[in-house]
Amino acid sequence: MFTIKFDGNDFYCTDGESVLDCLLRHKIKVNYSCKTGTCQTCLLHAENCAIPAGAQTGLPKNLVIQNYFLACLLYPDSNIDVSLATPSDLFRPATVTEKNYLTDDVLQLLLKPDEKLEYYPGQFINLKAESETVRSYSLAGNPDESDLLELHIKRMRNGKVSNWLFDELQVGDEIEYQGATGNSFYAKEDLEQAVLLIGTGTGLAPLLSIVRYAISRGHRGEIVLYHGSRHSSGLYLNDQLIKLAKTVENFTYHACLSGKIDLNDALQGRASDLALQHHKELTGWQVFLSGEPEMVKDAQQRCYLAGANLDEIHTDPFILRDLRRRRRK
Repeated sequence: MFTIKFDGNDFYCTDGESVLDCLLRHKIKVNYSCKTGTCQTCLLHAENCAIPAGAQTGLPKNLVIQNYFLACLLYPDSNIDVSLATPSDLFRPATVTEKNYLTDDVLQLLLKPDEKLEYYPGQFINLKAESETVRSYSLAGNPDESDLLELHIKRMRNGKVSNWLFDELQVGDEIEYQGATGNSFYAKEDLEQAVLLIGTGTGLAPLLSIVRYAISRGHRGEIVLYHGSRHSSGLYLNDQLIKLAKTVENFTYHACLSGKIDLNDALQGRASDLALQHHKELTGWQVFLSGEPEMVKDAQQRCYLAGANLDEIHTDPFILRDLRRRRRK
Protein backbone atom coordinates (compact mmCIF):
# COMPACT_ATOMS: atom_id res chain seq x y z
CA MET A 1 0.00 0.00 0.00
CA PHE A 2 1.40 3.37 -1.10
CA THR A 3 0.50 6.98 -0.44
CA ILE A 4 -0.70 9.48 -3.03
CA LYS A 5 -0.25 13.09 -1.90
CA PHE A 6 -2.73 15.40 -3.59
CA ASP A 7 -3.63 18.99 -2.66
CA GLY A 8 -1.76 18.67 0.65
CA ASN A 9 -3.56 15.49 1.73
CA ASP A 10 -2.40 11.86 1.80
CA PHE A 11 -4.54 9.10 0.28
CA TYR A 12 -3.72 5.41 0.52
CA CYS A 13 -3.67 3.47 -2.72
CA THR A 14 -4.43 -0.25 -2.53
CA ASP A 15 -2.52 -2.90 -4.48
CA GLY A 16 -3.46 -2.95 -8.15
CA GLU A 17 -5.32 0.38 -7.94
CA SER A 18 -4.60 3.19 -10.38
CA VAL A 19 -4.00 6.76 -9.26
CA LEU A 20 -7.30 7.74 -10.85
CA ASP A 21 -9.33 5.03 -9.12
CA CYS A 22 -7.70 5.85 -5.80
CA LEU A 23 -8.59 9.54 -6.02
CA LEU A 24 -12.13 8.78 -7.15
CA ARG A 25 -12.57 6.29 -4.31
CA HIS A 26 -11.64 9.07 -1.90
CA LYS A 27 -14.24 11.38 -3.50
CA ILE A 28 -11.59 13.66 -5.06
CA LYS A 29 -12.85 15.56 -8.08
CA VAL A 30 -10.57 14.62 -10.98
CA ASN A 31 -11.44 14.91 -14.65
CA TYR A 32 -11.67 11.58 -16.47
CA SER A 33 -13.56 9.96 -19.32
CA CYS A 34 -12.53 6.71 -21.01
CA LYS A 35 -10.33 5.23 -18.26
CA THR A 36 -8.25 3.58 -20.99
CA GLY A 37 -5.65 6.27 -21.69
CA THR A 38 -7.18 7.41 -24.98
CA CYS A 39 -8.99 10.64 -24.14
CA GLN A 40 -6.17 12.07 -21.96
CA THR A 41 -8.75 13.81 -19.78
CA CYS A 42 -7.24 12.49 -16.52
CA LEU A 43 -3.86 14.17 -17.07
CA LEU A 44 -1.95 14.90 -13.83
CA HIS A 45 1.52 16.12 -12.92
CA ALA A 46 3.98 14.19 -10.74
CA GLU A 47 6.55 15.81 -8.45
CA ASN A 48 10.07 14.44 -8.06
CA CYS A 49 9.51 10.86 -9.17
CA ALA A 50 10.06 8.75 -12.25
CA ILE A 51 6.97 7.93 -14.32
CA PRO A 52 6.85 4.65 -16.29
CA ALA A 53 6.49 5.09 -20.03
CA GLY A 54 3.23 3.17 -20.06
CA ALA A 55 1.52 5.90 -18.04
CA GLN A 56 2.55 8.51 -20.62
CA THR A 57 1.28 6.67 -23.70
CA GLY A 58 0.21 9.09 -26.43
CA LEU A 59 1.31 12.24 -24.65
CA PRO A 60 3.29 14.84 -26.61
CA LYS A 61 6.99 15.10 -25.83
CA ASN A 62 6.70 18.42 -23.99
CA LEU A 63 4.32 16.88 -21.44
CA VAL A 64 6.43 13.73 -21.05
CA ILE A 65 9.49 15.83 -20.28
CA GLN A 66 7.56 17.83 -17.69
CA ASN A 67 6.49 14.62 -15.88
CA TYR A 68 2.81 14.62 -16.80
CA PHE A 69 1.03 11.28 -16.84
CA LEU A 70 -2.39 9.68 -17.31
CA ALA A 71 -3.86 8.86 -13.91
CA CYS A 72 -5.84 5.91 -15.26
CA LEU A 73 -2.63 4.22 -16.48
CA LEU A 74 -0.38 4.74 -13.46
CA TYR A 75 -0.36 1.99 -10.82
CA PRO A 76 2.02 3.28 -8.11
CA ASP A 77 4.86 1.12 -6.80
CA SER A 78 6.02 3.85 -4.39
CA ASN A 79 4.68 6.98 -2.71
CA ILE A 80 3.87 9.75 -5.19
CA ASP A 81 3.06 13.46 -5.02
CA VAL A 82 0.67 14.59 -7.76
CA SER A 83 -1.14 17.78 -8.81
CA LEU A 84 -3.58 18.91 -11.44
CA ALA A 85 -2.24 19.76 -14.86
CA THR A 86 -1.34 23.38 -15.55
CA PRO A 87 -3.53 24.62 -18.43
CA SER A 88 -0.69 26.59 -20.05
CA ASP A 89 1.32 23.37 -20.46
CA LEU A 90 -1.43 21.48 -22.25
CA PHE A 91 -1.61 23.39 -25.52
CA ARG A 92 0.13 22.11 -28.63
CA PRO A 93 0.82 23.83 -31.95
CA ALA A 94 -0.98 23.19 -35.23
CA THR A 95 -0.80 24.86 -38.63
CA VAL A 96 -3.82 26.10 -40.56
CA THR A 97 -3.89 24.25 -43.89
CA GLU A 98 -7.34 25.25 -45.21
CA LYS A 99 -10.16 27.71 -44.57
CA ASN A 100 -13.36 26.94 -46.46
CA TYR A 101 -16.48 29.06 -46.04
CA LEU A 102 -19.32 26.53 -46.19
CA THR A 103 -21.86 29.34 -45.75
CA ASP A 104 -21.63 33.01 -44.80
CA ASP A 105 -21.48 32.04 -41.12
CA VAL A 106 -20.03 28.51 -41.08
CA LEU A 107 -16.30 28.00 -41.57
CA GLN A 108 -14.57 24.68 -42.18
CA LEU A 109 -11.13 24.92 -40.59
CA LEU A 110 -8.43 22.30 -41.24
CA LEU A 111 -5.42 22.11 -38.95
CA LYS A 112 -2.26 20.02 -39.19
CA PRO A 113 -0.95 19.29 -35.68
CA ASP A 114 2.79 19.01 -35.09
CA GLU A 115 2.13 15.63 -33.48
CA LYS A 116 -0.71 13.32 -34.48
CA LEU A 117 -3.70 13.65 -32.17
CA GLU A 118 -5.42 10.43 -31.13
CA TYR A 119 -9.13 10.98 -30.54
CA TYR A 120 -12.49 9.29 -30.56
CA PRO A 121 -15.07 10.48 -33.12
CA GLY A 122 -17.42 12.84 -31.31
CA GLN A 123 -14.80 14.52 -29.15
CA PHE A 124 -13.72 18.16 -29.23
CA ILE A 125 -10.60 20.27 -28.87
CA ASN A 126 -9.97 23.73 -27.41
CA LEU A 127 -8.53 26.50 -29.56
CA LYS A 128 -6.61 29.45 -28.14
CA ALA A 129 -7.08 32.73 -29.95
CA GLU A 130 -4.51 35.49 -30.26
CA SER A 131 -6.23 37.18 -27.31
CA GLU A 132 -5.56 34.06 -25.17
CA THR A 133 -9.31 33.40 -25.12
CA VAL A 134 -10.14 29.70 -25.41
CA ARG A 135 -13.16 28.10 -27.07
CA SER A 136 -14.17 24.48 -27.67
CA TYR A 137 -14.92 23.08 -31.14
CA SER A 138 -15.94 19.56 -32.10
CA LEU A 139 -13.86 17.48 -34.47
CA ALA A 140 -15.66 16.54 -37.69
CA GLY A 141 -13.11 14.28 -39.40
CA ASN A 142 -12.47 10.55 -39.39
CA PRO A 143 -9.40 9.83 -37.22
CA ASP A 144 -8.74 6.68 -39.25
CA GLU A 145 -8.46 8.52 -42.56
CA SER A 146 -6.61 11.77 -41.89
CA ASP A 147 -4.20 13.34 -39.42
CA LEU A 148 -5.77 16.75 -40.11
CA LEU A 149 -8.16 18.20 -37.56
CA GLU A 150 -11.42 19.34 -39.18
CA LEU A 151 -13.59 21.87 -37.33
CA HIS A 152 -16.87 23.55 -38.25
CA ILE A 153 -16.95 27.06 -36.79
CA LYS A 154 -20.17 29.06 -36.40
CA ARG A 155 -19.67 32.83 -36.58
CA MET A 156 -21.24 34.30 -33.44
CA ARG A 157 -22.31 37.90 -33.13
CA ASN A 158 -19.64 39.57 -30.94
CA GLY A 159 -17.87 36.21 -30.65
CA LYS A 160 -14.25 36.92 -29.69
CA VAL A 161 -12.84 33.70 -31.09
CA SER A 162 -15.18 32.88 -33.97
CA ASN A 163 -14.76 36.31 -35.57
CA TRP A 164 -10.99 36.10 -35.15
CA LEU A 165 -10.98 32.68 -36.81
CA PHE A 166 -13.14 33.96 -39.68
CA ASP A 167 -11.46 37.29 -40.32
CA GLU A 168 -7.89 37.25 -39.06
CA LEU A 169 -6.46 33.75 -38.87
CA GLN A 170 -4.78 32.88 -42.17
CA VAL A 171 -3.73 29.70 -43.96
CA GLY A 172 -0.18 28.99 -42.88
CA ASP A 173 -0.64 30.55 -39.44
CA GLU A 174 0.09 28.56 -36.30
CA ILE A 175 -2.56 28.14 -33.63
CA GLU A 176 -2.52 26.38 -30.28
CA TYR A 177 -5.01 23.68 -29.37
CA GLN A 178 -5.76 21.48 -26.37
CA GLY A 179 -7.39 18.07 -26.29
CA ALA A 180 -9.06 16.01 -27.47
CA THR A 181 -11.65 15.47 -24.79
CA GLY A 182 -15.38 14.95 -24.27
CA ASN A 183 -17.59 12.11 -23.11
CA SER A 184 -19.89 11.93 -26.13
CA PHE A 185 -17.94 9.68 -28.46
CA TYR A 186 -18.37 6.53 -30.53
CA ALA A 187 -16.15 3.66 -29.43
CA LYS A 188 -18.41 0.62 -29.65
CA GLU A 189 -17.24 -2.63 -31.13
CA ASP A 190 -20.80 -3.88 -31.74
CA LEU A 191 -21.06 -3.29 -35.46
CA GLU A 192 -24.69 -4.51 -35.52
CA GLN A 193 -26.06 -1.90 -33.09
CA ALA A 194 -28.41 0.71 -34.54
CA VAL A 195 -27.25 4.32 -34.11
CA LEU A 196 -29.44 7.43 -34.01
CA LEU A 197 -27.81 10.87 -34.31
CA ILE A 198 -29.66 14.17 -33.80
CA GLY A 199 -27.95 17.53 -34.18
CA THR A 200 -28.66 21.20 -34.75
CA GLY A 201 -26.42 23.78 -36.45
CA THR A 202 -22.72 23.01 -36.16
CA GLY A 203 -23.70 20.27 -33.74
CA LEU A 204 -23.45 18.32 -36.98
CA ALA A 205 -19.64 18.29 -36.70
CA PRO A 206 -19.20 15.58 -34.02
CA LEU A 207 -22.04 13.55 -35.53
CA LEU A 208 -20.39 13.68 -38.94
CA SER A 209 -17.16 12.41 -37.38
CA ILE A 210 -19.09 9.47 -35.90
CA VAL A 211 -20.84 8.71 -39.19
CA ARG A 212 -17.61 8.79 -41.17
CA TYR A 213 -15.77 6.63 -38.65
CA ALA A 214 -18.58 4.09 -38.24
CA ILE A 215 -18.93 3.65 -42.00
CA SER A 216 -15.17 3.25 -42.49
CA ARG A 217 -15.12 0.65 -39.70
CA GLY A 218 -17.76 -1.38 -41.52
CA HIS A 219 -20.65 -0.68 -39.16
CA ARG A 220 -23.52 -2.93 -40.25
CA GLY A 221 -26.29 -1.65 -38.03
CA GLU A 222 -28.65 1.11 -39.09
CA ILE A 223 -27.15 4.64 -38.89
CA VAL A 224 -29.74 7.44 -38.96
CA LEU A 225 -28.85 11.14 -38.87
CA TYR A 226 -31.28 14.03 -38.34
CA HIS A 227 -29.76 17.49 -38.86
CA GLY A 228 -31.94 20.45 -37.98
CA SER A 229 -31.97 24.21 -38.53
CA ARG A 230 -34.49 27.01 -38.69
CA HIS A 231 -33.24 28.14 -42.11
CA SER A 232 -31.93 26.08 -45.02
CA SER A 233 -28.54 27.84 -44.87
CA GLY A 234 -27.98 26.07 -41.56
CA LEU A 235 -28.02 22.69 -43.32
CA TYR A 236 -24.56 23.48 -44.60
CA LEU A 237 -23.56 19.96 -45.71
CA ASN A 238 -26.93 18.91 -47.08
CA ASP A 239 -25.75 17.95 -50.57
CA GLN A 240 -22.76 16.00 -49.25
CA LEU A 241 -24.93 14.05 -46.80
CA ILE A 242 -27.56 13.27 -49.45
CA LYS A 243 -24.81 11.86 -51.67
CA LEU A 244 -23.37 9.81 -48.81
CA ALA A 245 -26.79 8.35 -48.00
CA LYS A 246 -27.18 7.26 -51.62
CA THR A 247 -23.88 5.39 -51.58
CA VAL A 248 -24.05 3.75 -48.12
CA GLU A 249 -26.92 1.29 -47.79
CA ASN A 250 -27.29 1.41 -44.00
CA PHE A 251 -26.98 5.21 -43.63
CA THR A 252 -30.06 7.44 -43.72
CA TYR A 253 -30.01 11.24 -43.59
CA HIS A 254 -32.91 13.60 -42.86
CA ALA A 255 -32.68 17.38 -43.33
CA CYS A 256 -35.07 19.12 -40.91
CA LEU A 257 -36.29 22.72 -41.11
CA SER A 258 -38.30 24.30 -38.32
CA GLY A 259 -38.85 27.44 -40.41
CA LYS A 260 -39.77 27.94 -44.05
CA ILE A 261 -39.39 24.87 -46.27
CA ASP A 262 -37.28 26.06 -49.19
CA LEU A 263 -35.12 22.98 -49.67
CA ASN A 264 -36.05 19.90 -51.67
CA ASP A 265 -36.66 16.77 -49.57
CA ALA A 266 -36.36 18.61 -46.24
CA LEU A 267 -38.76 17.62 -43.48
CA GLN A 268 -40.91 20.20 -41.70
CA GLY A 269 -40.27 20.39 -37.96
CA ARG A 270 -37.57 20.19 -35.31
CA ALA A 271 -34.97 17.48 -35.75
CA SER A 272 -35.56 15.89 -32.34
CA ASP A 273 -39.35 15.88 -32.77
CA LEU A 274 -39.13 14.28 -36.19
CA ALA A 275 -36.57 11.71 -35.06
CA LEU A 276 -38.73 10.57 -32.17
CA GLN A 277 -41.86 10.52 -34.28
CA HIS A 278 -40.13 8.15 -36.69
CA HIS A 279 -38.36 6.11 -33.98
CA LYS A 280 -40.80 5.48 -31.16
CA GLU A 281 -38.95 2.38 -29.94
CA LEU A 282 -35.24 2.86 -29.19
CA THR A 283 -34.49 -0.21 -27.09
CA GLY A 284 -31.02 -1.43 -28.07
CA TRP A 285 -30.12 1.76 -29.93
CA GLN A 286 -27.11 3.98 -29.30
CA VAL A 287 -28.04 7.68 -29.43
CA PHE A 288 -25.92 10.81 -29.96
CA LEU A 289 -27.36 14.30 -29.36
CA SER A 290 -25.46 17.47 -30.21
CA GLY A 291 -26.13 21.18 -30.53
CA GLU A 292 -28.68 23.47 -28.87
CA PRO A 293 -28.69 22.72 -25.12
CA GLU A 294 -32.46 22.71 -24.60
CA MET A 295 -32.91 20.31 -27.52
CA VAL A 296 -30.21 18.02 -26.15
CA LYS A 297 -31.72 17.94 -22.66
CA ASP A 298 -35.26 17.36 -23.89
CA ALA A 299 -34.27 14.72 -26.45
CA GLN A 300 -32.17 12.87 -23.87
CA GLN A 301 -35.22 12.39 -21.66
CA ARG A 302 -37.48 11.43 -24.55
CA CYS A 303 -35.00 8.91 -25.95
CA TYR A 304 -34.79 7.32 -22.51
CA LEU A 305 -38.58 7.09 -22.31
CA ALA A 306 -38.52 5.53 -25.80
CA GLY A 307 -36.42 2.66 -24.43
CA ALA A 308 -32.80 3.72 -24.99
CA ASN A 309 -30.43 2.76 -22.18
CA LEU A 310 -29.31 5.90 -20.35
CA ASP A 311 -25.68 4.77 -20.72
CA GLU A 312 -26.20 4.60 -24.49
CA ILE A 313 -27.48 8.19 -24.81
CA HIS A 314 -24.49 10.49 -25.40
CA THR A 315 -24.98 14.24 -25.15
CA ASP A 316 -22.92 17.21 -26.34
CA PRO A 317 -24.77 20.49 -25.64
CA PHE A 318 -23.16 23.52 -27.28
CA ILE A 319 -23.20 26.01 -24.42
CA LEU A 320 -22.52 29.58 -25.53
CA ARG A 321 -20.31 32.00 -23.59
CA ASP A 322 -19.86 35.70 -23.00
CA LEU A 323 -21.82 37.78 -25.50
CA ARG A 324 -22.83 34.81 -27.61
CA ARG A 325 -26.34 34.57 -26.27
CA ARG A 326 -28.23 33.71 -29.43
CA ARG A 327 -28.97 30.07 -29.97
CA ARG A 328 -27.06 28.12 -32.57
CA LYS A 329 -29.32 27.58 -35.58
